[in-house]
Order: sequence, then C-alpha cells, then structure tokens
Amino acid sequence: ILSDLRIRRAIAHCIDRDALISSIYAYVSDDLKPELRMDSFLPKAHWAYGGPYTDYAYDPAAGMALLEEAGWTLPEGAEPGDGSIRQNADGEVLAIKMTTTTAQFRQTWAAVFEQNLLGCGIQMIRLHVPASWFFGATTGLQRRDFEIAGFGWTGQADPSGQTLYACNQIPLPSNGWTGQNYMGWCNEEASDAIVLANNTLAREDRIAAYNTVQQHFAEDMVSLPLFQRAEAEAWSKNMEGLVVDPTEYGTASAAQWRLTDGGDTIVIGFSQEPA
Repeated sequence: ILSDLRIRRAIAHCIDRDALISSIYAYVSDDLKPELRMDSFLPKAHWAYGGPYTDYAYDPAAGMALLEEAGWTLPEGAEPGDGSIRQNADGEVLAIKMTTTTAQFRQTWAAVFEQNLLGCGIQMIRLHVPASWFFGATTGLQRRDFEIAGFGWTGQADPSGQTLYACNQIPLPSNGWTGQNYMGWCNEEASDAIVLANNTLAREDRIAAYNTVQQHFAEDMVSLPLFQRAEAEAWSKNMEGLVVDPTEYGTASAAQWRLTDGGDTIVIGFSQEPA
C-alpha cells in the first residue's frame, strides 16, 4: 500500500501536526506551533536547511482526493469522517500498522495520529512495543519490521545523513542488515547528493547538496517529520555564562561559567534517553 506515492502524500495531508503538538505540549501557543512544525529532516534554523520544501499542510480534502485517485473509496452510503474505512476494488480495507514504543509521550500523539487518519477513511493499527525490541540491534527498526514507524532523531550541528539516506545504507539480509536507511528509500540523485555533502569541506557545496536531498525527501514523502521535541535547561540565578544553543548542550559553554557569589562548585543534573 505504502509503495504508492499518492497514499503517502494522502497520509501526510491527513495529519494535523498542530493537534499532535497540542496533545503533548499543551502550553505551546498557536503562534509558536509553526516553529515546531517541520518540512524537512533539518530544523528551519539549521545552516543546511534550504526550504521551504513541499508543504503537506493539514488538508483532509486533498488527502481524500489522493486516496480516491489511488482507488481507495468509501463504502456506498458512507460519508467522510463518519468512521468508515476505505476499500479498494477487491474489497480490501485500507488498514496500515504503525509501530512505536510504549512511552506515554508516543502513545499520546499516536492516538491523535490514529484519529486523524480515521477521518480520511484510513484504519491505523497502533502497535506499541518495548523500546528494547524497537531499537534492538537485530529487531524492530534495524530489521525494517514495520509498515509505519514513529520515533525521534537527535539533531546535530553537522547533519551528516549518509547512513540515513544513501541507497547503499538500506538494511537488507544481503548486507547483514547494516545501515540506518530504515525507509528503504533509494533516490539516486538524493543518494549521490548526500554522499557529496559528506565528502567535501566546502560549506557552499554542502548546502547545495543537502538542499537536493531535502527536496527529494519531501517530494517522495518517504518520511513525515512531525515536530521538534521541546527540551528545557534550567540553571541557578547564581550562575552566569551559560549559552543556550539549539544544536548543543549548555555544557559546551562550561569554560565561561561563573558563580556570582564567588563559589567554585557547580552541580549538574543531566537527563538521558530513554526517559
């Protein structure tokens, strides 16, 4: 089912990412939600981001039109949004399994995801599995044992990405399941560009190459970036010199830290995944 580009784009249009954000970050106001929404695998403030890219705005009508075009129609007498599941000419239902972890955070937004798709006539079967299996070296993502998978990436100042998006990085039995291109995405132009981006030191060339990858990534709709995760840092008013940076932990500025009372000891509490 998901090999059809129209289906993938329909799913993207049927997802209300603002509603997903509201379900987990109730304190985020509507005017700030566009800052958390993403149209690429890179944040909009990243040096290698060259967008905006193909925008899959929340548009159920556009999504349902794509589903109709792909041959998935509502049963006779059914109306959009009444909970009916679409079928193809053979009477098969449009049902897709989504695998993610048991974390409450993901259960919360996945429930909204499920209802969004149901509104377009897509039945989504949620599979919440142990993180140890989902992220295991010989199970879950690494063996591409899923239809749709929901998980988070950790961003970094250097976007790298060759293991994620190159054609030769698709985990397969033939290569011993190596690589992180769990999507199985092979777009030759994008693959060549991500290799180039990781094998030159010229910033201008890297930006151009990453732009090519991001354009194809969005157009092929192989993965839908939902939102940026919020992460907080708090520190004592007695401390100064901490620099908050979206691509680095505050500890990177440790050489500039000072205590205003003249003290020489700082205690750090640091979080770690899984939460």
